[in-house]
Amino acid sequence: MPKVLSYTPSWLSRPSPGFRVFSSSHDIPHSPKASGKPSTLSANGNKIKDEYLGPKRTIARRGTEIFVVVGNQIRWSDLCMLKDDWEGAQELRKSTSKSKKADYPNGNCEEDHAKSSHRILKVPVSEQIRQIIPSPNGQLLAIITSHTVHIAILPDSSHLGQSDTAPIRLKTHTLGPTTHVLSQPAVASAVWHPLGVGANCLVTINAEAVVRVWEISRENRWSFESPTLTIDMRKLIDGKSQEDDFGAYGFGRNRGFSANAIEMEVASACFGGNGRAEELGWASMTLWVAMKEGDVYALCPLLPTKWQPPHTLIPSLSTAVVSKVAAQQEDDSVAAEEKRQNDQQYRWISEIDSQDSTLAAGESEFAEEVETFQCPAQPGPFPRLQGPFEILPDDSDEYLEISDIHVIAAKVDLEELMLGEDDESDLSSANQDELSAAMICISTTNGRVYICLDLEGVEGQWLPAKRNDALKFPDTTAQPDLTLLEVLDTLRPESSSNQEWPTFSADVHSRYSFFLTNSTGVFFFSLVSWLQGLEGELKANNGAGSAIRLDVLTQGPGTLRERVLPIEQRDEDGPRTGVATCVVLQDSDLGYLLLTAVGEQPQAATLDLPYDQFNGIIDDSPHRDFEPEMKLLTLGPTRAAYQPPMPLFEDLSFSSTFLDKHQDSRHRWTRTQEIRLSGATLQLMTEAHRVLSEQTQRLGAAAADLFRRCERMQDEFRDQIRRANEVANRIDSLADVGEDDYGNAETGENGLTADTLIEQRLEKARTRQEELMARHEALKRKLARSGGRELSEKEEVWISEIEKLGHSVLGGKIEDEDEQQPREIWRRYKEASHGAYALYWAKWADNRSTGTRTGA
Repeated sequence: MPKVLSYTPSWLSRPSPGFRVFSSSHDIPHSPKASGKPSTLSANGNKIKDEYLGPKRTIARRGTEIFVVVGNQIRWSDLCMLKDDWEGAQELRKSTSKSKKADYPNGNCEEDHAKSSHRILKVPVSEQIRQIIPSPNGQLLAIITSHTVHIAILPDSSHLGQSDTAPIRLKTHTLGPTTHVLSQPAVASAVWHPLGVGANCLVTINAEAVVRVWEISRENRWSFESPTLTIDMRKLIDGKSQEDDFGAYGFGRNRGFSANAIEMEVASACFGGNGRAEELGWASMTLWVAMKEGDVYALCPLLPTKWQPPHTLIPSLSTAVVSKVAAQQEDDSVAAEEKRQNDQQYRWISEIDSQDSTLAAGESEFAEEVETFQCPAQPGPFPRLQGPFEILPDDSDEYLEISDIHVIAAKVDLEELMLGEDDESDLSSANQDELSAAMICISTTNGRVYICLDLEGVEGQWLPAKRNDALKFPDTTAQPDLTLLEVLDTLRPESSSNQEWPTFSADVHSRYSFFLTNSTGVFFFSLVSWLQGLEGELKANNGAGSAIRLDVLTQGPGTLRERVLPIEQRDEDGPRTGVATCVVLQDSDLGYLLLTAVGEQPQAATLDLPYDQFNGIIDDSPHRDFEPEMKLLTLGPTRAAYQPPMPLFEDLSFSSTFLDKHQDSRHRWTRTQEIRLSGATLQLMTEAHRVLSEQTQRLGAAAADLFRRCERMQDEFRDQIRRANEVANRIDSLADVGEDDYGNAETGENGLTADTLIEQRLEKARTRQEELMARHEALKRKLARSGGRELSEKEEVWISEIEKLGHSVLGGKIEDEDEQQPREIWRRYKEASHGAYALYWAKWADNRSTGTRTGA
């Protein structure tokens, strides 16, 4: 997991300009309505409770630029600019003298710098903004309230970063002026389609499970008023054919009774992919919809009329569909419903293959043109609603109340895609550490996270074209299910509340890691530990013993979970405020930064980089090179720095609204008179006492919290001193020597001091380490020599001939009968040679004894 290096940096803490980006108190010292912030205080000074229950995505980013909702206005700033300006101001303050105010007669240098740290973006939105979601190319911004959706056109960063600090009025369009209104169901979720042309396709889902696809065009105002596709999921779940009406009910029409009205209340939705080349083809066109009551549905394929696929999508789908159609022709046991679905997929992909792609402009003026295709007309515009997916076992009594869903797409099958190709794909290195099945992560309002695996996979399915076809091919498919891998808790029962709505945030380094934000903090999750074991089981052709191996996997380390940013909401701050969904970014200047906001206070954490920068996944391979040098131990902070509570900075003075609320018009003339004892004066003083008692109580609680923190800091200092003393005593006790009363080093039995003994032990440890390294290197060389590729046929024949020659020359056991004859000939030759030598020496001995000399 990424280690926390530091918490909220100084350039985001009070009183820096970065803090003022998130706070509205500096802009409205007298009037709370000046910045468009709705009043959160009642007439008696108490905070008004917000009844909204849903996601709070009030922070968005575009590179290092951030968009923050403060009150009901949107602010823009650049984090790199905030950091550089703050560091430059601190260096200037240190270098200049205390009389630097002579250069600034008004003394408002810091105020001018604070005003130039951000820009206010004005939008004509009257309701409270709940979510802001920028488009993938950063040109549009979806502004979502509880019932309405607005699309704002974002200026370029160079225009926003000018020195002019005047507010900018954005060109804003209302999306669906007769569809998403207060009289219609609330907006549950809005996501940008990953395959939309120019990233200008938005999909909205309201609370009554009506999905609308909006293809936005700046030149066509009608595109903001009418969607290109509308699907009512409550109708679609009971649909029989494409001839049925699956559109939403018109304005003023009564929906009537529906058995699915309660079970199909939408909580969240997301697409199964991000439109990347390494993802499975069906993933980016699959819309996953999670219901509050615990059901999960999928719509596949959901496409706009024009869409741009990555370069591997169409070839991978064509290969998979054609292979399935060819296999079903040879297998007579395939069900009729499955054959119909395969035929529909074949007609769908055939129409795409027969199209001539058109070129469209890229995301920027310097980007290359992209190929776009038309959505196929056959088998029909309405996909089949797949689900509900079973998550929990049948014997489970647990009740799910889903708040958010996050899907990690399965990887594309490169072996099947590149079959017959000589060139290796660039995706092979990035694709090898990924999973062949989709992983679905679900969060609930009680703080639980469910990690599920989709083993069957979601593919394109359509309803029959006609009602007669629905009678011929009845739907006999079993209810799909998700394999539950693990359940993780992030909230304690005593800390959870009815206002909890945990939300997911994607990581910037790996697809298999993400963050979860709730009221107690931000949690980091990593699924990397599942990849190797699960991928091996998915690729294994032999299923024998798979249940035992999967059980071992589920009992292993599992998902890595850690709270990287704790959030403490104190009682003196008033009622609990929602925590904005965190955003994660990586920059060379900012590092690996996690950013969120609690109320109007930014909270951040800087993390280290434990990931492989090239593959994006931690390298846990046991064959990596041995590192003899140990890295230095980096210790992170034990907790975040103290942030003063808001009551210490609030304006506690009485405003005119208090007197206007609690004093009649007939008694207003007494404001300029002396105080007289009367019933009206007593009532006014009673109300003032009620307001002041609450304010002073909050101030006292803030001061008491500061006092407790100071006492705890003293106790921790004492504990640290005691532990340092213990460590020093343990170091002294490593050798049975120390110092005498005069501070001179005493000698032990061998006449050695403590320093010498410790140095000897260190030298032995180093020697032992060098021996182990030498043995490790020798084993590596031995393994390298023993390994290698397989022998060819010619090499095997040559080795066989060498072995035969060795047996014939050196002798030895011969198991081949064909070699017995050459072996016998060689034995007879050796016997004849020995006999010839014996006769020669015998004749030489006879000649010598007779005194004659032979010429032999």
